[in-house]
Amino acid sequence: MIAVPKKAATVILLRDRDPEGFEVFLLKRHEKNSFMGGNYVYPGGRVDREDGSLEISSFSRGITLEEARTMLGGALSAEESFAHWIAGIRELFEEAGVLLAYDQKGKLLRLRDRVEQEHFSQYRELLQKNKLTLCELMKKENLAFALDRLHYYAHWITPEARSERFDTYFFVARYPLGQEASHDQKETTAGAWLTPRKALEENLIGEVVLSPPTLKTLEDLSRFGKIEEILDAPKKEDIQPILPVLTKISDHPLLVFPWDPEYHIFQKGQIPSPIHHGRPSQPGDNTTRLWMNEGRWLPYCRLI
Repeated sequence: MIAVPKKAATVILLRDRDPEGFEVFLLKRHEKNSFMGGNYVYPGGRVDREDGSLEISSFSRGITLEEARTMLGGALSAEESFAHWIAGIRELFEEAGVLLAYDQKGKLLRLRDRVEQEHFSQYRELLQKNKLTLCELMKKENLAFALDRLHYYAHWITPEARSERFDTYFFVARYPLGQEASHDQKETTAGAWLTPRKALEENLIGEVVLSPPTLKTLEDLSRFGKIEEILDAPKKEDIQPILPVLTKISDHPLLVFPWDPEYHIFQKGQIPSPIHHGRPSQPGDNTTRLWMNEGRWLPYCRLI
């Protein structure tokens, strides 16, 4: 029986890098995690039922429920769509310590010193221990969720062959000044700011092991020169869900993307003949498949 994917949201956090370019914040999942343990991923997690509540929506600014539904393509209800934005902000704060929120003057939250940073770090810990709710945090600090700071970027669904699956909406956001991103020392064991190209290079040598969606989105992001170009890009196209097919070649896992020339063959459960993993991807390529070797996913292109 095919497992039903759980709704999830993740945030690709971006910051400018001098003298030019940008970096992405990545978290290393704990080795003992059942899903992508030891892999570097973006901050994110499951969408909770409370994320779409009317109470939470009253503490939100920038996007209405109907606007959220339209932006995600209309397949989900307004409440479900809205919940993904809230989940993204909540997970970004819990996992990376960055809170996208507006203060009472309508300005993006900025922590002025170490005292304020420690103050919000305590909030983060209370949320993780379920001793505080998001709404209670918003009330205490007179804040509102900055939903318009999240920009819908991609939609990935875990392959049907997996026993644990997620239906994940990816958002991009600019790193707010005056806050400090860090791993949570619970579900994640390390955090790193890397340029997309550097992260891809580190994956090839096994220093930073990337999950498949992280690897492919980093490849896509590596084609941009500025954050502004990324934030504008999703507005120009219809974002389609990506459902890879997971199979094997010579006992090595192979992940095939929908734009691969042989995707529909693998999707039917058939094996192409002859079969091979293709050629290694080069900078500028649009990787069509990933091959697992020595514990990491390596990018390849299948050309026919």
